[in-house]
Parts: sequence; structure tokens; C-alpha cells
Amino acid sequence: MKKIRLKIKNFNRVVLYLILADVFTWGPLFIVSALAGIYLSDKLGRNTVSFVGIGTGISYITRAVVQLPIGKLTDKLKRDRDEIYILAFGAFLVGLSFALYPLISEVWHYYFLQFLFGVGISLDVVNWRKLFTINITEGMEGEEYAIYDTVVSTSSAILAVVSGVIANLGDEYFDFVFIGAGIFMMSAAIWVLMIRKVDGRQSK
Repeated sequence: MKKIRLKIKNFNRVVLYLILADVFTWGPLFIVSALAGIYLSDKLGRNTVSFVGIGTGISYITRAVVQLPIGKLTDKLKRDRDEIYILAFGAFLVGLSFALYPLISEVWHYYFLQFLFGVGISLDVVNWRKLFTINITEGMEGEEYAIYDTVVSTSSAILAVVSGVIANLGDEYFDFVFIGAGIFMMSAAIWVLMIRKVDGRQSK
């Protein structure tokens, strides 16, 4: 028991904060993704399926266009401070794009939020992967990747169940769900900024 406590205490805190940031960023996506079609059909009408397809395409195209220049930019940065801030801002944008869903009244509103989501994901993914790769503990790469996947998979499973329960409550609750999920996702930025407090991190 003492060894386990010691191991937890000495666990790589940068990796821990990055894992928590991903849980907060990606976890709620199971809820909002499961409810998005139903939610948008009430706002945009019967052509919602085509709107969602186009919106998804916009988010992926945006991600494809933005990721490469962001990756090149962060490779030129000497310290990780800027990468941390960019990652935090990306997580904030991802959450904001869903928190604003209740304001959708026109198709272009949805398209704009998908564009915002694509930009946020681009800023998030590139810098998260870079920071995780640099800071992962040498000789414990497999274990820390396994811990990451275990935590994210477990939290995703829990949130998937939650999304099913919420879907059965009725669409009158969906505004609160999207706002709550968006705020939850935006709070991932707090975990990212905590990395600045870790002394001796490898990416510093």
C-alpha cells in the first residue's frame, strides 16, 4: 500500500494534467454528439442531416488547414509557455463552440460554430501531443500511455451512459446540457495552465 501511494505521489504531474485536460475536452463529446442531431433538427428543420454533414466537413477541413501551420509555429518556439497557452485557448474554443449551441437559429450559425470547433481542435491536438510526447517519463512510456487510455476510456464509458440517460429526459433539457458540456470542456484549460506550476518539466 505504501509503495502504491508513493508511486501515485511521484507520478509525472505534467502527464497527469494532460490526461485530465483530455478527459474534460473529449469526454463531453459523447454527450453532445449523441444529442446533436435531435437538438439541431428542432432548430434547423428537416434538412438537419445534410446540415450536420456539411458542418462536420467544415470542422475537418478547418482542422486540416490549421494544424500544419500551428505545428510549424510551435516547433519554432523555444519554451513550452506558448504551447501551453495555445493548448489552453484551443480547449476553451472547443467548449465555447458547444456552449453557444442554444443561440443557433440559422444554418450559418451552426457552420460558424463548427469552424470554431475545428480551429479549437487544431490548437488543442497539435500542442497536446507535443507536450505529452516531450514530457512522458523515459522508461515508462508504455505504462503512461496505458494509464492515459484507461482513464479516458473509463470516463468516456461513464459519460456515454450519462448521454443515454439525458436523451431519455426530453429535449427541453438539451439547452442546459449543451451549455453545461461546453463549460465543462472549457474548464480543461485550467488543467493545461497547471502545467506551468510543474518545476523541472522536460518541455520547459
